[in-house]
This record gives sequence, structure tokens and C-alpha cells, in this order.
Amino acid sequence: MRRRWRGVLIPVAFGTLLSTQGSALANPLGGGSQRAAATVAVQEFKRDVDYPTAGQTGTFTAKLAADRAIMVDELVFAVRDSSDARLDFGHRTNVQLGTTAQTFTASRSFPAGTFKIWMAYRQGTTWTNLAPNPAQTFTATKSSSGGENPPTGVQPQGGGTGWNVKWWDEFNGTSVDWGTKWRGNSSSLADHGRGNKGNQQLEYNLDRNCQERDGAVTITAKRENHTSPSGAVYGWTSCLLTSTGSSGYTFKHAFIESRAKLTYNVKDANGKPVSDKRGFWPAFWTWQADGVNSWQETDAYEQYSDNPRKLHLTSHAGSGGGCQPTLDFDPGDGFHTYGADISPTGTRFYIDGQLVCTVAGTPSENTNIIEDLYVYSRPGSEPNPATVSAQKSVDYVRVWQR
Repeated sequence: MRRRWRGVLIPVAFGTLLSTQGSALANPLGGGSQRAAATVAVQEFKRDVDYPTAGQTGTFTAKLAADRAIMVDELVFAVRDSSDARLDFGHRTNVQLGTTAQTFTASRSFPAGTFKIWMAYRQGTTWTNLAPNPAQTFTATKSSSGGENPPTGVQPQGGGTGWNVKWWDEFNGTSVDWGTKWRGNSSSLADHGRGNKGNQQLEYNLDRNCQERDGAVTITAKRENHTSPSGAVYGWTSCLLTSTGSSGYTFKHAFIESRAKLTYNVKDANGKPVSDKRGFWPAFWTWQADGVNSWQETDAYEQYSDNPRKLHLTSHAGSGGGCQPTLDFDPGDGFHTYGADISPTGTRFYIDGQLVCTVAGTPSENTNIIEDLYVYSRPGSEPNPATVSAQKSVDYVRVWQR
């Protein structure tokens, strides 16, 4: 299952919502149509699947509040297909709503088709549809390859149109494609391409620390001793993926995009969360292809987990340049999209489809992609002594060219 939170933030104004709500009354399951005594507002509505595949389970989340206490007999996620057939789900009965917002979630799969979804509640035989209606419209598509291909015609977020997908991994299988797509060692590292103590890294990267399941690949950094073939001893292991498999795809200029959840699941030896998340260094970046002997690096993002909301977006090629935006969200709380339009005239960096930085730097030679979760050794930024593991998950990686 591809986990893609697609959110809609909805301003709440209880005093004005009633007239909007009243015009949207409908009857999803039969009954009357009289106005409710209290006003219920949808403060947030989101789903975790951006481009669902038919038969794929997705989770929907709605946050509701009322201008005063109200008891509803039934609350549902109301769904209609193109023929207006009812596919409602997530039924809750005897729900007490009030001024404190409550979050409701429900999951289900859909057949191929286009669907509208919103929230509705029943009091007696009267159904009330909550604005916005629909809250979202989405399409579930068939895939001849079990969802391993990107949706037909998908374009990079924020990058405009006219792009053609040239290389990708949707991570919808049960194991990482180490043969065709990825390799677990990189010329960007020392010690057989898997460790780099000289670069303030504590980990040795092992393929087994990358697990593909539920529509994403999860990289796990673990506090464990490992001796490399060179005899060097490491106190941590992790994993990296570099796009230098047998397909041999490299590029100079392209739009690269990854949907990822950065440093999260930081735990101690008892499996309990550690609030101090320092010590981890996830990144999505490009590195010169095999045989290229000049520095050709573009960092679509780097994160130092001791300051998780500050990202580093950098071109280390040509004229170089970069920026360090401070986000209004924690990248470890959910999936977000990170992209870089690497063009002959410069590099533009995007977060969730929004252009955040433009620099003059651009590579002069071919590159490939790296996804990683390094463990940082800089004094004061190393992992908390209680921390024994952390994770990063990647929903997809796509590369477009024109």
C-alpha cells in the first residue's frame, strides 16, 4: 500500500459555515433533509494514497469539530462512484461531537474508477453532508504490473507539464530490486562503498537494512557492531540505495522526485520512543556516475535530525549554490515530496510542489541517485546514548526528462 497523505486544510468559521452546509444537505443512505441544530465543521481531510491502484487499501482521516455539543446517530465517510453508487465506509454510531476537534480514520480499497468522498452524519432519518462536498475526488487505476509503474502521465509536483518518466521505483513489491534498479554500495563512500568514517558517519551500510513492503522501502539504522571486510569496526548499520543497477540509467539533466518520511521511529532498547532524535542524516541526492572523475553532486535534501525542520538543498556542481529552508512541519511526522529540477541553466528545488530555492549550479557530467539514512558522528549531534534505531521510508523515486 502506497502511503501518501494528501491533505486538505479547511479554514473553520463556525458563524458562516451553516449557510454553506445547509445548501449541501443530501441523503447518502436514505431519509429526510432538515437542517441540523448545531454546525459541524471539517477542519482537515486527507488520505494516505495519492494515486491509488485498484484493490489497494487506503486510509482516510477527517478532523471534525462542532460549535456546540451534538450527538449524531451515525457518522460515515460517504463515497460515490461515477454512476452514483454508494460505497460508504467507516461507519461510527452514537458519536458525541463538540468544540474540541476529534480525528476519525477509516480504511478500504476501491475498484477501478473515479470516486468522490466527503463526511456525512445522520440524526434519526436525516442525513447532513459536511462541506466541502466533495472533500476530495480521486481515481483508482488498473495496473498490468501490479502497481509497479507510475500512474500514466504523472508529472512532477511543481515542475509543470511535458515531462516523460524515464526511471522509477514505486516500491510496491516484497523485496528491493537489487538487480535491475539498485545497488547497495556507492563510490561516494569508502570501505567497499559502504562506510565512510572520514565523512562523520558511524554506520556501515548493509542491504538487509532496506525492507520493501506495504508500498514503501524502509531504511533502518541500528545500533549494532559490524566488522567490514577491511577489518574496520562500526557501531551502527544502515542501508543506502543507489540507482546503478543493471539497467545502467544515468542522467545529466532531469527532474528527480522522492516522496519520503524522514527520520522517525527513533527508539530505545525497550522499543520505546526517544524524544531526542539527534544523530541521523537522511538525504536524497545525486552523485557522479561510475567512470566520472569530477564532483557532480545535487542534494535534493539533506536533514540533520537534531534540527529536523531545517533542510539543506544544495548544488555542488558547476556554479553551485543552495538554501536551508525551515519547514512548518516535521518531515518525520508523515510523507512529503522532495524534488529538484536539474536543468542546463541551473537547479530548482521543490518541497510538496512549492518552489523553495533556485541556484545556478548544474552538473556537467552524468549522475545517478542515492537514498540513504546515515548516522552522524559530529560531537554534540551524535545519537543519544539511549537510541538504538531510527528509520526513513521512501514511497517512490521518479526521474523525468523532456
